[in-house]
Amino acid sequence: MSATAGEDWAALTLSEQEYEREARRYRRRKSLRGYAFVVPYFVPWILFLAVPAVWSVVLSFHSGGLTDDPKFVGLDNWSRAAGNGELRKSSVNTFYMVLIAISIAFTLSMAVALLLNTYRKGSTVFKLALYFPLLAPPVIAGLIWQYMVHYDFGVANLVADQLGVDKINFLGNARLALLTVVAVEVWRGFGFWVLYFLAGVQGVPGELLDAARVDGASGVRRFLRVTVPVLRPLLLFAVVIAIIYNFQIFDSVYSLTDGGPALATSTIVFFIYRNLFEFQNTGLAYATSIGLLCIILFLTFVSFRLLGSERRTTS
Repeated sequence: MSATAGEDWAALTLSEQEYEREARRYRRRKSLRGYAFVVPYFVPWILFLAVPAVWSVVLSFHSGGLTDDPKFVGLDNWSRAAGNGELRKSSVNTFYMVLIAISIAFTLSMAVALLLNTYRKGSTVFKLALYFPLLAPPVIAGLIWQYMVHYDFGVANLVADQLGVDKINFLGNARLALLTVVAVEVWRGFGFWVLYFLAGVQGVPGELLDAARVDGASGVRRFLRVTVPVLRPLLLFAVVIAIIYNFQIFDSVYSLTDGGPALATSTIVFFIYRNLFEFQNTGLAYATSIGLLCIILFLTFVSFRLLGSERRTTS
C-alpha cells in the first residue's frame, strides 16, 4: 500500500471517541423514528385509558366525583362492595356465563374448524356465513334475539303456537333467561372462534398426523395426542382472551333482559352501570370496576406466564 493510500485510509478512520459519538447519534435517531410511529397510539391511550383508569382508582376511595366534589371515605366503598348481595349475585351469574359460554363456544368451534379443514370444498361460503353475526353490533344482536325469543311476538313462540305447543317464557324464567344471554354471546363469537381454530388446525404439521396415522392412531387419538399439544399455546391464549371478553358482558343483558328476572342475568358490568348511572353510587361503582380490572389484569398476567413458559419449553 502506498503512503498516499495509507494517509487517505487514516483520514477516513474514526477515533474511538468519534465512533462512540456517532453510534449514540445513530441509536438516538433510530429511537426517535420508532417513537414517532408509536406516539399516535400512545397519546390516545394515555388520554382515554391510562388517565381514566388512574382517576377511577382515586374515586374508588371517594364518594361523589361526577357532578360534585369527591369526598374521601377510605375503604368504605370496598367494604360495601364486599358485603353487597346484588354484586355477589351478579358475580355468580358472570362466572356461570363465562364457564358455559366458553365451554360451548370452544367445543362447537373446534368441531366445525376440524370439519372445514377436512372438507374444504365450498368452505369459503360457510366461513362468511359463520362470521356474519360478529359484524352486527352487540345491541343489534340482542334485538335480533329478542325478536326470536319474545314471549308474545317471538319467532320461536309463534312457531310453537302454530304447532300447538305451549309457549316458552325464555326471558321470564331465570334459568332460561341466563341461557338465552349465553346463547347470544356464543352466537356472536362462534364465527370468530371457528376461523381462529381453523387457522391453528391448518398450521399443524402434516408429517406428524401422517406418522400418527401410520402408527394406527384413530382420529380421536390423533386429535388428542398431536393436534392439541401443537395448539396448546393457541388454546391457552384463546381461553384467557375469551374469559376477559366474557367477564365484560353487558350489551346483550341490557338489550334483552335488563338484568332480570330478579337479577338472574345481572353481570358485574351491568351492576357497575346501574350503580354509576341509575343509583349515583359512584364510589361503589368505581370500587367494583377496579376489582374487575384487577381480575382482568391477573388473567392477562397468567396468560403471558403460561405462553412464555410454553415457548421456553418448546424452544
